[in-house]
Amino acid sequence: MLQRGSVRRRIRAGLAVAGALACLIAVVPALAGTAESGQPGVESVPSTSEPADLVIANRYIFTMRADSLGVSPRERAVLVREGVKLIAERGGPLQVTTRADAEGIGVLIDGQGAFRVRNADINTESGETLEVVTEAAVRNLGKALADMREARDATQLLPAVGFALLATLVLALVIWVLLRAYRWAARRAHAFVQRRFSRALPDWAGHVMGEAALAGLFTLPIKLLVALLIALSAYEWAAFVLKSFPYTRPWGEALLNNLLQAVGAFGLALLKAVPGLLFVVLIVVLTRIVVRAVRAFFDGVQQGRIQAGLVDENTARPTGQLVITGIWIMALVAAYPYIPGSGSEAFKGIGVFVGLMMSIGASGVVNQAVSGLMLMYTRALKPGEFVKIGETEGTVKAVGFVTTRIETLRHEEISIPNAIIVSSVTHNYSRLAAQGGVWVATKVTIGYDTPWRQVRRLLELAAERTDGVAQDPPPRVRQTSLQDFYVEYTLLVNLADPSLRVATLDRLHGNILDAFNEFGVQIMSPNYEADPESRKVVPRENWFEPPASG
Repeated sequence: MLQRGSVRRRIRAGLAVAGALACLIAVVPALAGTAESGQPGVESVPSTSEPADLVIANRYIFTMRADSLGVSPRERAVLVREGVKLIAERGGPLQVTTRADAEGIGVLIDGQGAFRVRNADINTESGETLEVVTEAAVRNLGKALADMREARDATQLLPAVGFALLATLVLALVIWVLLRAYRWAARRAHAFVQRRFSRALPDWAGHVMGEAALAGLFTLPIKLLVALLIALSAYEWAAFVLKSFPYTRPWGEALLNNLLQAVGAFGLALLKAVPGLLFVVLIVVLTRIVVRAVRAFFDGVQQGRIQAGLVDENTARPTGQLVITGIWIMALVAAYPYIPGSGSEAFKGIGVFVGLMMSIGASGVVNQAVSGLMLMYTRALKPGEFVKIGETEGTVKAVGFVTTRIETLRHEEISIPNAIIVSSVTHNYSRLAAQGGVWVATKVTIGYDTPWRQVRRLLELAAERTDGVAQDPPPRVRQTSLQDFYVEYTLLVNLADPSLRVATLDRLHGNILDAFNEFGVQIMSPNYEADPESRKVVPRENWFEPPASG
């Protein structure tokens, strides 16, 4: 009896141990499986790993962020993906349902747990809620299961291939039609240019650009439109073909959604930019009105119709340009914040680049412009005046901000930088011409043996015979230097027209030669290497040799 009782006790103990082991074996997988099933299990904790997207059949389901029994989100996604694949391979209706518990909401396929959207998977900072995320996950999972069922059905893939081939043929036809339309438009544009512009344009335009380039200017908008239509057609073709097959359907839907979002964002940006653009247009219109009024005022001052105390007809033009430039700069500053994209980083980068280029390259231009302003406001030069700047002599045609244009007596137009004029000596022959004419000097040197009275009278006689030399005030002769071997005589004549200075001096020099030859006076500057045989003096009886008078 003792042995039988001992055996029975041992059997009972063995059965108890075996039952305990069986329960442990059954419970441990259940505890591990509760992490991704609809059954309650161990509470999940926020993960210290990187979040992972759950993607099934190439379709995004939701983002996993929580660890489950030490399993990272990335590993959870792999386990769920494999489990859903096995469930789908077994077939069935593949109906998706949910079941809530303390840890979150479990998602089931045909009543079998697929995964769980845990509380720790929710990004509360971005406004997500457990219900919304689960609803989206269920919807995406349903689409993924439908794609997986369709991918295993060859009868459904054949129509997709046919539709893809048909879409390809349609795309080729659309591209062919667009290219034919572009060629037709290009021919029409070329014929239009030949018919309308070949005679109207100057010869240099035809040589520089050519008819093909001119036609290209007209066909460029059409070319851009055709290229845009071809790109849109190819984009739609790619979206349609990708949507025709289960595995690539999410990509096709993404392409279409991206296009719609881009078009919607573009339209929304246009709507948002309309008030700013209207304000910019208003600023431009008001600025143009003010600029026209300012230009009319300064044009009146320049033409003498309006009298202004601080500005005269010579400084009206530069002053008006400065005022108009300042007005446009103020308008640009006022309109800048309302220009679409003015606050973007690209716009700021372009502004910095343009400012840098202007600061580097504008130093010389600013120097010339400041010099031009000095010339204008100091009234050193005026258009129409006859001047000499350095070796350049001629009539001032225009005084600009950067250069001054002068027309020489040889009918040449010379542009002189204003900075050079400011730093050079300028001879203005016209400024005082109205107040007594312009005095011009010429010199001769005669030996000491010629009576100075005779030389003086000969020079005066030559001036009297010269056209263009004013006789009131009369010409003047000065003995400006007594050199070692000769006397230097300077003849000063007054010119009525300073612009004819060179021509008048030419006639004057010819008359001097004729007068001296007429009275037998030699024009020479003697230089001696030894003492002369006789003294080079003028006897008293010869002091008043003709044409000199006593």
